[in-house]
Amino acid sequence: MPRRARRRIWCETVPLETLGAPATVALLRRYDVHPIVAVWPETLAGTAAVAARFVDAGLQPALWPMLADADGRWIGAANAAAFCAFAERLAGELGAAEIVLDLEPPIEAVRKTLASHVLPAAAGPTAFRSARARIEELTERVRARGALVSAAVALPVLLDAAGGAPAWQARLGTPVDGIAWDHVSPMLYTSILEGWSRGLLARRDVRALLAWSCTASAARFGALAGASLGAVGTGAFGDEPTLRSPAELADDVAVARAAGVDDLALFDLGGVLRRPPAEAWFEAFTGAAPAARLPAPTPRSRLALGAARVAGAAFALLLHRANVSGG
Repeated sequence: MPRRARRRIWCETVPLETLGAPATVALLRRYDVHPIVAVWPETLAGTAAVAARFVDAGLQPALWPMLADADGRWIGAANAAAFCAFAERLAGELGAAEIVLDLEPPIEAVRKTLASHVLPAAAGPTAFRSARARIEELTERVRARGALVSAAVALPVLLDAAGGAPAWQARLGTPVDGIAWDHVSPMLYTSILEGWSRGLLARRDVRALLAWSCTASAARFGALAGASLGAVGTGAFGDEPTLRSPAELADDVAVARAAGVDDLALFDLGGVLRRPPAEAWFEAFTGAAPAARLPAPTPRSRLALGAARVAGAAFALLLHRANVSGG
């Protein structure tokens, strides 16, 4: 079972002045939802005061480092050196209690994949191993300061067998296994899975995939396991499919809790504030009881998982050949 029942919310699209406003702080405090605050190099200076307001209100803000889109935005094999340098600077200058690393391929590569449905070229084994080493060093240094280091990871990572070849991790350039995380939150956004499937998956199919993913997260990460749910609003791409209503969010929470995952994060606060009443979203997020039973697999959910497993096996073979050849 999870280590703790905690509710957090990603804060990517909310300006700092709105995020730190008394009404926003009071709203999060009322529902005991802790913010994960996105920090870019250009917003670092203004973030300290906002984080302090949350701390004064009894909340526990985490900081979520980001780079410019031209630099990949999120952390992966392509930008690990620059990203880790910024994350360590952020931890040092702001005295963060927790840093959250968002492990995803570079944003421009993801955009091309969404347009073409073809994964971009994978980072080589050398780059992947180097990224893992840099992230391991970062976690050691940040934890030596007394701070926690958490990870947000892509859903396909759950398909890599524990202790086996990191096939999907290597393919995406996002090392996860073997790093001393304090918390791991797979990004399990049912609205995005459904919407970006272009009609291949319906709501019932993504509910089944959510159940499988949360069960896999709990089994793989144990007490460290969490899940990120949503999406209520759009994020980096500006056109992400969103949940239709608070009722869908409550259903996602119920499924996650029934699967044994109760440390949950919601994407994102900007969407909640743009789709009032905000209280309806927070009540769905914090008040939903575990479902009486998990959704049963559907033919299409089985097909989606099967296809991803086949792809993972192919990536594992390519990874083995590259390692053997010294690539």
